[in-house]
Amino acid sequence: MSGREPVRRNVVLPASREEVWSALTRREFATSWLGEVVELEPVVGGSVIVREADGSTRRGMIEKVEPARALVFRWRRLVGAGPSLEVGEATRVGFTLADDGSGTRLSVTEVPVPLATSEVGT
Repeated sequence: MSGREPVRRNVVLPASREEVWSALTRREFATSWLGEVVELEPVVGGSVIVREADGSTRRGMIEKVEPARALVFRWRRLVGAGPSLEVGEATRVGFTLADDGSGTRLSVTEVPVPLATSEVGT
């Protein structure tokens, strides 16, 4: 596993959990904070594709969906194509929503995904 440190952030937003969920999962809102082009199918096993302004793409798969409560996906960054394709480290991103006063606490984590034993040749 890499030496990359997990990323953890919390913010309280002046919106309901349903509004925050919509911003996380609807394409027209997700493009404003996640990437230039976002394709996200918010069902377990659904795909996540994010195309960024620098030409790179992140591709992944949804692992957990609890509407207005939690969204978890695994993804990795891809740059280039063919023999020059660079594949980034896989990470797991989790969003958790909870009521907080008159708003919603959004907790975000991103952690490296360990390689499966079969991937390390043992």
